[in-house]
Amino acid sequence: MKRALLTLCLFLSPALAQQGPAASSTLTGIRLTAGAVRVTDAGATRELGQYLNTLAKGQGSGCQTSEYLVWDNPDLAEQISSDLAAAFEARKLMFKTLSEEEEGEAYSLSFLLTQAPDRFVGLLFMDSESVVLGWCQLKAAPQAHKPAPAAPALAPAKPASAPSAAPQGGQQPGSVPRPGHYRGELLGDFKGNAISFQVAADGRTISNVQMTGYWRCSDSLSNTTYKTSPRLVSTYGAMPGTVPVKAGLFSAEAKQPYLLWNLSGRFVTPTTAQGTFMVQSNDCTSYKLTFTATRQ
Repeated sequence: MKRALLTLCLFLSPALAQQGPAASSTLTGIRLTAGAVRVTDAGATRELGQYLNTLAKGQGSGCQTSEYLVWDNPDLAEQISSDLAAAFEARKLMFKTLSEEEEGEAYSLSFLLTQAPDRFVGLLFMDSESVVLGWCQLKAAPQAHKPAPAAPALAPAKPASAPSAAPQGGQQPGSVPRPGHYRGELLGDFKGNAISFQVAADGRTISNVQMTGYWRCSDSLSNTTYKTSPRLVSTYGAMPGTVPVKAGLFSAEAKQPYLLWNLSGRFVTPTTAQGTFMVQSNDCTSYKLTFTATRQ
């Protein structure tokens, strides 16, 4: 699969495009990051088309209409990812990751988009040479044939319909973060509380997550279990281990004797993260706080 994609990117060159630069998608209607070129050469897109059909079969359908786009500037990868996430959210396209693969400088993300009644499957591929996006609209599910009922003497009472299940969807992907030190204010309790953390050089992990300020503790003098009394956060250190970052999203829970941490969120831009944080012990807790942290 990865070798085929690497070969495919050599074929998907702007020289093979028959429609020139693409400002917006003919398939989903979203605006595209500047520099996109639409590829319509059947020979160049054959392998990617076959892969999209495989994704479609996994959803119990097939490809109805496809579109193939290429950016020959790999430095646009972060911007393309960020723009797509924002466009999906604006169009209310429900995003779900189907698979992720990474090998050296090559990264691929297969996904499903849903906006009833329409569904799309796609592949976003990035390497040191280019960024490729291929997607297709799935065929509509066939309507089940309903035989005409025999006319009854009296119409039977209509049974109550079972409640429909709520749709399940994945979280929108975020941006690929830039490495460095991030800091922001924790909101939801004491003013001035802050969170800080470090994003690794490859952008794949977060470490050294720390909170400064106040949390709430139980009052031992009154022998109550309610955690209301403000107390300065002691030097309990950083959240143990690292937090993985995948498709701009992060979430992890860590434990240590008497302490529990929880961090989750999304990089809304390559230099800004939004999410929630909580740390608690047997008698103290920060409660769940929200934050926006920016690269310093």
